[in-house]
Amino acid sequence: MANSIDYLVGVDGGGTKTLVRLARAGAAPGHGVLAQAAGPGSALRNGAAAAWRAIEATIADAFANAGLPLPSLQQLAVGVGIAGYNVAQWASEFRAAAPAYGALEIANDGVATLLGAHEGRPGAVIAVGTGTIGIASDLDGSQRVVDGWGFPTGDDGSGAWMGMRAVHHAQQALDGRAARGPLTEAVLALCREENADDDARSERDALLDWLALADQAAFARVARQVVAHAAGDAAARGILQAAAAEIALMAEALDPARRLPLALCGGLAAALQPYLDARLRQRIVAARSDAADGALLLARRATQ
Repeated sequence: MANSIDYLVGVDGGGTKTLVRLARAGAAPGHGVLAQAAGPGSALRNGAAAAWRAIEATIADAFANAGLPLPSLQQLAVGVGIAGYNVAQWASEFRAAAPAYGALEIANDGVATLLGAHEGRPGAVIAVGTGTIGIASDLDGSQRVVDGWGFPTGDDGSGAWMGMRAVHHAQQALDGRAARGPLTEAVLALCREENADDDARSERDALLDWLALADQAAFARVARQVVAHAAGDAAARGILQAAAAEIALMAEALDPARRLPLALCGGLAAALQPYLDARLRQRIVAARSDAADGALLLARRATQ
């Protein structure tokens, strides 16, 4: 099977974005990368069929970016790290709907992040994006997982978690139960923009309309406003501080002995790091590579 493989494809399937990285088969890890492409989110919460549509379209874009024709499926070894694969039913449906690639390996997106961050070596990672999960691979090969419970009851400190708190603050501000500041204005403006609301509608109606359609990805988009206004808005700053406290709890649960290198990854990692306790910041190491490279490791393993 490995002899017919010409390309390795690494897929990082998140809630708001899918990132595909393309490499030559046989190239050493970290080498032979040809191109990459970004597409819409492919988290399994939205169904296996939708996930594969997003992934296949983004793979096609990666080949186009490399200036290469899209080869036959049998020429591809694909590694997929995808949000929601830890849910057995979603995982089963996703694997059953998989295209007939020459080789395929699938894992939760947190596993791909862990593989990329430490290049397959023992270590711990907390991935903070639309969702949040912590995974540690210990020196004896055992693995621990913290959070990753999913929206809305889990993924503490994530983009969706922060966005929900920002919207809740906006609701309180509209009621007069909290001070109205830049974060509230930004949240309301985002809701109007995403719903293309008529300006004649009341702020309350505009927010209610947005909430009627809001999903995990929508709340995660609100988190961008939290980050953008943290310097000048106490409510936004408080949300980031609370998120950082959740990350600290996850780090302690992952590695109580504090003996593993810990990487903080994902789209919100940089924004949260200044709010972490100084002792935790000192423990954090730079990730060696990202989840898409971790997914390339999965693809490489699939050929062996």
